[in-house]
This record gives sequence, C-alpha cells and structure tokens, in this order.
Amino acid sequence: MEYSRSVLANYGKSSNGRNLAAYLKKIPHLSLISRIAKKYDINIWLVGGFLRDAYLKKKKLLNDFDFCVEKNTFSMVREFSQKISSKFIVLDKTNESLRVILRKKNISYTYDFTLIRAKDFYLDVSLRDFSINTLAVNLKDKKTKLIDFFNAKGDLRHGIVRVLNEEVIPQDPLRILRGFSFMANYGFRIEARTLKLLAKYKSLIKKVSGERINEELFKILASAESFKVIMLMDKLKIIDEIIPEITKMRGVSQGAYHHLDVWKHSLEALRQFELFVRRVAVKNEEFSSYLNEELTFNRRRVQIIKLACILHDIGKPAAKKRLKKKTIFYIHEKIGRDLAEGISKKLRLSLREKEILKKLIFWHLRPGYLADQINPSKRAIYRFFRDTQDAGAAVIFLSLADWKATRGPLTDMAKRKKHERVMLGLVKKYFFDKKKKPIPSIIDGYDIMTKFHLTSSPLVGDILKKVKEEQALGKVSTKTGAYSIARIIITKLKKS
Repeated sequence: MEYSRSVLANYGKSSNGRNLAAYLKKIPHLSLISRIAKKYDINIWLVGGFLRDAYLKKKKLLNDFDFCVEKNTFSMVREFSQKISSKFIVLDKTNESLRVILRKKNISYTYDFTLIRAKDFYLDVSLRDFSINTLAVNLKDKKTKLIDFFNAKGDLRHGIVRVLNEEVIPQDPLRILRGFSFMANYGFRIEARTLKLLAKYKSLIKKVSGERINEELFKILASAESFKVIMLMDKLKIIDEIIPEITKMRGVSQGAYHHLDVWKHSLEALRQFELFVRRVAVKNEEFSSYLNEELTFNRRRVQIIKLACILHDIGKPAAKKRLKKKTIFYIHEKIGRDLAEGISKKLRLSLREKEILKKLIFWHLRPGYLADQINPSKRAIYRFFRDTQDAGAAVIFLSLADWKATRGPLTDMAKRKKHERVMLGLVKKYFFDKKKKPIPSIIDGYDIMTKFHLTSSPLVGDILKKVKEEQALGKVSTKTGAYSIARIIITKLKKS
C-alpha cells in the first residue's frame, strides 16, 4: 500500500479540533506521556477506540486508551508507570505490548502501549481491524491534529464497518465477532466486501479463546436489538462456530403448536423477548432494575436471558420422538441443562452466569404449567419460586418469550392471553414478596436432631425444607407444629 495525495490531504485536518482537544483533556496524565515522548525523541500515537468514540461523542465512560510507540517502548512505559505510581504488565514481550492500569476515584483507566508493527506508522495503521478504528493523534506534535489516513471519519458518519486489508481477519479471527459487535452497539452496517470476508474465515473462530469470544458475544447481547445481528450471524452460519450445538437444532420440525423448526423458534423467542423488554419491561422500574442487575463484571441479567432464549430448546434434537402420531420432546429441558454446562465451560461463563443459564433452560416450561391451571395454588407458586430462587422472574420472562414464539395451527390465542396475564401476575408477586421481611425460622437442624435423636443427614434438610414451606403458606407457626411435620416425615420414611 502506498501513500496517495488524497490520503495525505486528510492528515491533521480535523473539523472538530476544539472538541478533540476537550476530549483529550479527559485522559489522565496524557500530557505526561507527551512529555516523555519528547524526552526520548520518539513518536507516540493515541489510536483507535477512544478517538472513535470521542468523534461520535459517545455518552459513555472513555477509560481505555491505545498507544502506538515508535521505539523504546519498555523505557517509555517504565518511566510513565513510575511517575503515576502504577505497575506495568507485559502482554507480549516479543511485540513489546505493555499495559498500565491506573485506579483513580473508583475508576480504572487502562493504557495499552504497543511497538509499531510496520516500517512506518501509515502501514501500521493499515493493519488495524476496521477503518473506524484508524483515527490517530501524534502526542509529540505541538498542535492537536487528528490523523485520518483511511476516511475513518466518513465511515463513522455513514455508520459503515469496513475492513482495510483481508489479511487482518485470519491474523486475529476475533475480528469477525468484533465486526458484529460494532453493528450491534453502534447501529452500523457491515459493508458487502467485509461481510464476505467475515464469512470466509468463520471457521477460524474456533481457534479463539472462550474468554475473548464471550466478551464480544455479550457485547452483541447487550444491544437492545441484538436479534437483527444474531439473524445476520445465523444467515452466514457464524453463530454455529461459536456454539456448534446450534447446527443440530436447524431443520428439526416440531408439533402442531409450533410454526417454526427448533432453531428458528429459538431465534423468534429472542425477538419476542426484546419486544417485551422494549414494550413492557422498560416502563416498569422493578422489571428494568432486575434485568439490568450486574451478574459479573460489566455483564447483566438481560444478556443471560437472551442467551437462554437462543439455547432454551437446545436439548430438543436429542429428545425428539414420535408417540401415537405426536412429536414429543420428553425431558428436553434436562438434556438442555446438561448441554448448557459444556457450553458455559467453552464460553468461560462465570459460575453465577452458568448456574442462572442452567436454571433458565431447566425450568422454562414450569411457568406454562402454572398458567395452565385455572387458579395456580399457593403451594405450586411457592415451590416454583423456591426452586428457581433469584432466577424466578427471569424464567417467567423467558417462558413468555417462548410462548409468544409459538404460533402453530393448534395455538389458542385466547388461552395465550390468559397465560400472559397469569405469568405477569406471578412476576409481580415475585417482586412484592421480595420486599417482605424474611420469616424467621421456627426450628433449626440442631432442634430436629435433638428432638428425634437424628444425626446430620439429608433427612434433616428435607424436614426443614417442608417446615419452611408450611410456614410460608401459613399452615404452621409454632415449634409444636413444626415437630408434628417432622414426625410425619420420619414415620413415613420408617414405613417405606
């Protein structure tokens, strides 16, 4: 690639120079980096994401900064880290890639410094993933100049994700998912040539670590309209490279209550959930707070529910059978839960995320069974929330999306509306009960063991579980009553 007049014409000409300078002032110790660059007489360029988001005037915390260093990376970074009383981490010794993390006022700022990879800065920038990430500022220059070799500003204005060089995709296949995460979170479109390249190298995704894949996947699921992006990834079969189990879901037909095969139904469940969030959940403070609860660093409950929409029927291909001319999927929720264990491991989900995902898949049919009853009993409702715990409302939201995605010839729309009323009533009960003070226990395990001369065993736990249930339903309120329940359970066990 060679310099051209049109490229050089863009160099340093920024229509928003004042705005850029204002954004640069928000970077802690940027002037220090500039002084060190001048001291060592080296060029240091601020590049990539910070400038992209600053140009777009993104309303978010800008705390990640990428720098390209001409030479002497270790010396420069060592001095910088010492002056701000922070340590530096070597990310890649061979390529001189280093990181400094500064914690200031409960905010972590990340400074990444990497040695220039090509014979000059222009060629180095050409090796970045997408044109929108090629903006740069040379900190050695006296005046603030925005460098734009590859019309990044034009692509940002028009919302286009464009690969500069084909070779950068196989060099780091995670860039395939990054293209879709830009589409999801910036509302951009992926240009046709770039889309073909992302599809061409999709098989290389399996070489990327689970931690890096889940970071980009969850960025996509964070979008209010992730369905559109997942649909495009589905069309190109890129989603199968992330979760290979999806391939078996394709083309698996269902019974007359369904109008779509298993995989298309799962996608439709995702669409219905996002519609529910936009039309209902955002208008309800309790629903919104619950969905936006952070389960692990920078990841929220709503993202796990979306993943569960995609995976809730993943056990159906293995469970499918024909019985008396009917298609059945007996225990598909159990098979799906077990498959979710392996998927969670591959995607490196946190323990809490994994357990919630498994609960969502395993219990997603239960709210439907409750709604089938004319008036669900207090005991059935209690047991549902006892089993699902803090995932109870999430299971109901998933179940609602599942039901709305089911519109086969046998679907009864009047019954469907009744189901929806019952389920939303259950969710409201969930939040109402959460506000109540916990009922103090009447007895504990020690009481049970002493009274009935028992040793510590699962039986004691079963008795306490039953007592707690009867207490919550108002059936028992004294130790005497609790001991009566324990006696009945023990007597039945002796007779069996």
